[in-house]
Amino acid sequence: MAKDDQVAMFDMKKDLREYFKVARPYAFFFGLIAFFVLLMSLATVGEKFVFKILLDEGANFVAGSVTKAQFIELILSLALAFIGVFVTKAASNWLRLHFINRAEGSMMLDLKKKFFGHIVGLSYKFHTTHRTGSLIARMTRGAGSIEGITDFISIGIFTLIIQMIVVFISVAFFDLVSAVMLVVVMLAFIFYVLFFLRAQQKARLALNNAEDSEKAFVSDVFTNIDTIKYFGKENRTSSLFVDFASKTKGGFIKNWDFDRWTEAGQTFIIGAGIMLLLYFPLIKFLNGEISIGTIAFIYTVYLNVAEPLGAFIWGMRRFYQSLADFHSLTQYGDLKKDVVDKVNAPALKIGKGKIEFNDVSFTYHKKEVITNFSLKVNPNEKVAIVGYSGSGKTTLIKLLYRLYDLNSGSISIDGKNITGVKQESLRSELSIVPQECILFNDTIYNNVVFANPKAPRSEVISALKAAQLYDFVIGLPEKENTYVGERGIKLSGGEKQRLSIARAILAKRKVLVLDEATSSLDSKTEAQIKDALNMLMKNKTTIIIAHRLSTIMEADKIIVLDKGKIVQSGKHNELINQKGIYRGLWNMQKGGYIE
Repeated sequence: MAKDDQVAMFDMKKDLREYFKVARPYAFFFGLIAFFVLLMSLATVGEKFVFKILLDEGANFVAGSVTKAQFIELILSLALAFIGVFVTKAASNWLRLHFINRAEGSMMLDLKKKFFGHIVGLSYKFHTTHRTGSLIARMTRGAGSIEGITDFISIGIFTLIIQMIVVFISVAFFDLVSAVMLVVVMLAFIFYVLFFLRAQQKARLALNNAEDSEKAFVSDVFTNIDTIKYFGKENRTSSLFVDFASKTKGGFIKNWDFDRWTEAGQTFIIGAGIMLLLYFPLIKFLNGEISIGTIAFIYTVYLNVAEPLGAFIWGMRRFYQSLADFHSLTQYGDLKKDVVDKVNAPALKIGKGKIEFNDVSFTYHKKEVITNFSLKVNPNEKVAIVGYSGSGKTTLIKLLYRLYDLNSGSISIDGKNITGVKQESLRSELSIVPQECILFNDTIYNNVVFANPKAPRSEVISALKAAQLYDFVIGLPEKENTYVGERGIKLSGGEKQRLSIARAILAKRKVLVLDEATSSLDSKTEAQIKDALNMLMKNKTTIIIAHRLSTIMEADKIIVLDKGKIVQSGKHNELINQKGIYRGLWNMQKGGYIE
């Protein structure tokens, strides 16, 4: 299990710039949202003003200065106005949410496309050093953070600012001092909460890291459930999970404890605000300068502002949480590929399939893995590479695929240096049958057609037949539409390997790599797929990485590696008659495996 990332405060300005890059195409939507928020704010103040008129005229009616008929006529007029206000509020709210939903949905899709593509495109080294569970968690949280940030801007900020402007103007019309006090209370409220939310950020980031570690552990467990079952380590694994979950619990509690201060402070400031806000209007009322309706208007408007203010604070708390989630994803945007295409690099198209390793050396983690390796593989030639575990066989394939860059030397295909062509085109021109065929949790058909998405169904079926898998497939209830399960768990080792061969057949590539394609199979299953492999290798330049020497006896050339260097080269019959590693391996195996 990888160690947790260290907690670090992020650059809010940088993350907001990244957010606004995502939001910029939808600026028109945000303009419409602000317009409908303005309509709602005006309608809300209008509603309070209607109530003010009703109170003042009701007092006049009680005092006898307004007749009953006049008061009834006024009530009917106010009722119509009230209906208009609520229709405006309802329609504006519906339209506001309509455009918020469209903006958020589109922005989430844009963010997912951008960072999924970026992360998938990062170099092989990145994916071997980052936990799958953590990446999934950050992708999910990062995309979901768009909703929290956008809601805060469109619902929290827009609503509060517009509401405060409208309320300030309307209250100032009756009493400027009350309007100023209203602004002071609101600002005190906002800055108090901002202080604690900012202090809470480190705790939130620590919580995110704890959750990522827990999810990464869970992902590791379920990916390796067979190992846990085989070794009877269910209880130990559960105990380890409790350790991770306990750290997450501590992170949640530390994060939530900040809410004690923010909630208590909010209550105090709102209460003090009410006292200050009513003091000055009441003095004026006692002096006969304003009416009881005006006091009610100021009070209800203040309470009405308290609602969006509460929403603003709740939104800001969610905003800070969402920004931390957003950062956990967007920080990957700063990562660059270790293996980079040259500017305007052309796509590679393999014709003959001639491969040359020229004085190749490669160091990994300060250990020299390949040293001065040179090899020519002619078109349609079948070259096998053997050696003890750790001799550098699979590393050569990774270098051929340019998953890593060389320390020195070069690799060329048809005379073209692979560092001078686009990586994706290089890899798409090669075909491989790996030792462990990892399948998508999809249908048999889709797993095969992955190698050549444009292939017609007839070619997919032909590939299944050539791989001697078709008889098995048509015996299934759903035939080629049968789901294989996660990582192909519903298929046997031989069935998965045949499917991998079918995929390679469908790819129709001139260069083929067999990376220990049969080493995990028993001898009977290996014999069953031998014909499929022979058909697959026909008219192809083939590099075979093998532990089982019986599978490479017919190779045109066999290369023996030891500690990253070629120590023997020749055909099978030549090598078994020479003193050296190959004859030793052959004598040890007797048709078995290299240990």
